[in-house]
Amino acid sequence: MWTHRIVLLCCMWSAFFVCHSQQQQINIGAFFYDDELELEKEFMAVVNAINGPESEQTFRLYPLIKRLKPEDGSVTMQEEACDLIDNGVAAIFGPSSKASSDIVALVCNNTGIPHIEFDVADEEHVAERPNHKMTLNMYPSQVILSKAYADIVQNFGWRKFTIVYDSSDAKAAARLQDLLQLREVHNDVVRVRKFQQDDDYRVMWKSIRGERRVVLDCPPGMLVELLNSSSEFGLTGQFNHIFLTNLETYTDHLEELSAANESFAVNITAARLLLTPEPPSYSLPYGYVTQRDNVVFETNDSPRTLLHDLIHDALQLFWQSWRNASYFYPDRMVVPRMSCDFAAAGGRTWQMGRYLMRLMKGTSGMNNTNFRTTSLQFDDEGQRITFNIEVYDPLDGIGIAVWDPRGQITQRNVDAKVQKKIIYRVATRIGPPYFSYNETARELNLTGNAIYQGYAVDLIDAIAQEVGFEYQFVPVADQQYGKQDKDTKQWNGIIGEIINNDAHMGICDLTITQARRTAVDFTVPFMQLGVSILAYKSPHKVKALDAYLQPFGGEVWIWILISVFVMTFLKAIMARIAKTEWENPHPCNRDPEVLENQWHLNNTFWLTVASIMTAGCDILPRSPQVRMFEATWWIFAIIIANSYTANLAAFLTSSKMEGSIANLKDLSGQKEVHFGTIYGGSTYNLLADSNETTYRLAFNLMNNDDPSAYTKDNAEGVDRVQKNRGDYMFLMETTTLEYHREQHCDLRSVGEKFGEKHYAIAVPFGAEYRSNLSVAILHLSERGQLYDLKQKWWKNPNSSCFEEPDPDATPDMTFEELRGIFYTLYMGLLIAFLIGITEFLVYVQQVALEERLTFKLAFRKEIRFVLCVWNNKKPITAGTPVSSLRTTPRPSLEKSLERTPKSSRRIVLGRSSEEMCELPAGGASSSSSSSNTQKSNRKKKQQEARL
Repeated sequence: MWTHRIVLLCCMWSAFFVCHSQQQQINIGAFFYDDELELEKEFMAVVNAINGPESEQTFRLYPLIKRLKPEDGSVTMQEEACDLIDNGVAAIFGPSSKASSDIVALVCNNTGIPHIEFDVADEEHVAERPNHKMTLNMYPSQVILSKAYADIVQNFGWRKFTIVYDSSDAKAAARLQDLLQLREVHNDVVRVRKFQQDDDYRVMWKSIRGERRVVLDCPPGMLVELLNSSSEFGLTGQFNHIFLTNLETYTDHLEELSAANESFAVNITAARLLLTPEPPSYSLPYGYVTQRDNVVFETNDSPRTLLHDLIHDALQLFWQSWRNASYFYPDRMVVPRMSCDFAAAGGRTWQMGRYLMRLMKGTSGMNNTNFRTTSLQFDDEGQRITFNIEVYDPLDGIGIAVWDPRGQITQRNVDAKVQKKIIYRVATRIGPPYFSYNETARELNLTGNAIYQGYAVDLIDAIAQEVGFEYQFVPVADQQYGKQDKDTKQWNGIIGEIINNDAHMGICDLTITQARRTAVDFTVPFMQLGVSILAYKSPHKVKALDAYLQPFGGEVWIWILISVFVMTFLKAIMARIAKTEWENPHPCNRDPEVLENQWHLNNTFWLTVASIMTAGCDILPRSPQVRMFEATWWIFAIIIANSYTANLAAFLTSSKMEGSIANLKDLSGQKEVHFGTIYGGSTYNLLADSNETTYRLAFNLMNNDDPSAYTKDNAEGVDRVQKNRGDYMFLMETTTLEYHREQHCDLRSVGEKFGEKHYAIAVPFGAEYRSNLSVAILHLSERGQLYDLKQKWWKNPNSSCFEEPDPDATPDMTFEELRGIFYTLYMGLLIAFLIGITEFLVYVQQVALEERLTFKLAFRKEIRFVLCVWNNKKPITAGTPVSSLRTTPRPSLEKSLERTPKSSRRIVLGRSSEEMCELPAGGASSSSSSSNTQKSNRKKKQQEARL
């Protein structure tokens, strides 16, 4: 009897082991709330997919599901968890974040049963970590998720934005902590606004009216209501941008909001976990909208949420780890039945459970198609630290970029999104040469962009052709560039138009400043410049004929002439008094009958004039008193001549300075000339914000000036410079200064430029078209079109302004300045030739009379000799007039003629007094003794001389 029972028991036990070896049942527990039926269905669908056909599986998952009610507390959950453990579950999944306590994690930690969460959990404190050793959370870590949001916002290029989140969400602060920390550093750039459900959201939106960039964190169910309430405050305009941080934004019906509201044109991007390219066949993509093969279509099924995919991955992770553990330890993968009370009393926990936890923490989901989400990896505390975030457009469901755990963002599907046709509004201000009205077009009643002209018009047109867009110019009403009010913090001018969504870009002579960069963004510069000083220039005057006399006044010239004549007369008197100045006219005659004095009025006048002209003279005084007299005159002549030379260039050229101001330092160091600039402009800010001594001094002088030194625009500044005629100078940018200097001949630039600046096109923060505009500007610059445009609008072809020479270079003196000297030279030469011709004609007449020739024959003979320039010797005949013997001093000549007979008078040109001394003492008697020989040859020599 007992033998049969033992044999039967052994057969049954063998059958059990055979069955158990073929298919092992693994109990797993799960918690779901009553309203989470879709999650429960997903859980069962994944379990069935893992189990597959019964004949193909060695292990089968057997789910034990516990349903909770919203009012269930920690006691109920503890009882349900202990019941699952008592039934031998190998792991417990859930509950979701609706649970108000972590009692399930504590129970699993005490018993060694793996606990897998699939929903966001509260941030763990250090003291809680020992109690959560057996808990693994599939939801991304809030710390890493916060870093991902900060990287995405930084990639957008946002430097000024507002963070809006639900104050009742305890997890929001942890989710946005990296973005919130920026507010502590940049309080004026990053603002934070909170709201609560059932509040009047319009109050919150009104406080950030005009904000262009918003980071919005809210549950999907509130999103449509929030965005609807922001429309009246301009937050859903075309170039606004809202970034949604909730990973389940796709569950809301945003496409209905954009379809019902025509003014809803805001650019919305959202974040979600990146899914594998080929999801399992039994699971669907997110939400109501599906994208497959770049084709978007709708489905009527219930929306698929992130929790569906995390449940799927949690089961797949557990199943993969169980199979790996069973491969290494097949005989130890039996879950013992345990009691919560026994484990709490210090009993042994399930050791393989901890081994399963290590396997799950070490699992990587890279390139594993069994997981829905990519890059599955955990840290030692069981937090998921590796995942990929997809930035997408929730309106059409198309992904835009992907963030990876390394912080890199990769763009994708950039061209897949179809952009609406946009006519870009270009804000600008009237101010030539950048932008002005075309009067001809206005007379023809043209409209649109055709009525405008200028550098900015041509530049935008060239960029539009390069990029391919349509535009419309919108001149700002206040004609301001853009300045922030210190009290209201509001911007005016072009910057205000862009901030208020009234313009898509702004262009004119708009300078890039740090203050403006906090409000808008800029393209690459299209023009480089600086600041210089605009001053009044006296009109150019034509020099008079007597310009060369201007170094001395009229009374100085009169006194110089008086001094010349007085010195001539006094020198002649002094020379006649001096004994040494009387000399023997014939040095060879030791006993002269008369003495001669060379200092008659002609010679003294010549020496006086030659001295003052620094020309020198071949006759000089001999007596000490006359030499002293002449040396004193030479000192006077040197001073007069050098003074004239030193002042001549300053009076004959226009390069002399019209004042002592050469730069900003000189301008700030005097009080006679006032100066100013545009109030609130970039030059004003440059001087106001600088710590440089010269800039601060100039700024203080302008502030203390009365009346005010500031102007509202450049045109007013130019007008003040012209009207004050040198008593007012204007600080303005060099490009505008060059333009006005080309247009007005009475303006000039003073000093070198300072404070380097750049002009660029202003665009809203995060504008996608900014990079296209920058690339187009670079292309235009490389082709030289920017230079051609500047030459077109800056150079004035009709300008007849006198070109002022460079004061740093040596000025060139023109004929206009020196023509008086040339006329004086020509007049002196003419007078000298008239005197010479008159004397020559008189001489010809005397020759004709003495030689009994006609005047014509005598003129022809004498002019022929004059033209023989190579013959420098002229013989003297008996018929030679005395006027031709001026080469010999008159007293000596007359004395010689008296001693020599007329028939034998002869003068040989070129003999000096020393050669005469070498002749015999009885020169007269010797000439008488040889008279016969001379008579025989005289006739022959006269003929030769006449030839």
